[in-house]
Amino acid sequence: MYDKFTLEELIIRVLPGGFFLTIMFLIFRNKIHLDFTDNLDFLYTFMFFCSAFITGVSLQAISHETEWLIDIFFKFRRPSKVFLYKNNPVLKNEYKREKCLEKLELTKEKLEVFEKTYSDLSILWWKRKKTEDNLSQSIFWKLYSQVSNIDEIKTVNRNYLFTRVMIVEFLLISILLFLNDNNFLGIISFFISIIFLWRSRGLARGLVLKTVILNLKKE
Repeated sequence: MYDKFTLEELIIRVLPGGFFLTIMFLIFRNKIHLDFTDNLDFLYTFMFFCSAFITGVSLQAISHETEWLIDIFFKFRRPSKVFLYKNNPVLKNEYKREKCLEKLELTKEKLEVFEKTYSDLSILWWKRKKTEDNLSQSIFWKLYSQVSNIDEIKTVNRNYLFTRVMIVEFLLISILLFLNDNNFLGIISFFISIIFLWRSRGLARGLVLKTVILNLKKE
């Protein structure tokens, strides 16, 4: 439990929450008046830690709802919904894709779904086939469940959740900076969020790719 808290909760919730609160204080320090009492350092530290955790949880909830920003790079789908199609940007190695399909031992009907190429998939939501998306997603979760306790997967997943929440965090910070007439820093914050968005794209792809590779190694 201790190890899980220090690695998961600290990195993906407390650190983002604490950073956001600190930036908020720096932006609005002239409008915030705090009176501190001597000899209550532990209480203030505890209150900040709890506030950081609560803020981090809230930011993670928002980032989960705005995950479609990352999906833009995969035709508005999760990378786990496209990794089995031909010439997809997630599992680019055709040999590994075929070995993965072979390992899954899918029925003929299901295999026919993934005979399509990635370029054939439409970005228009009303033209999507949810049954095919759900099939690919369920296959990924099956593969993921086999390796989810491996440290490599935990590390990639943790890094992804961290970069994902930082997208939202820097977007919110940029908005607040613009509202506070600090346009220069607002622009910088916005571009930092774009950098985290691009990095999250790579980590989301990497999580699916690593999941497939580790499953193939188990043969």
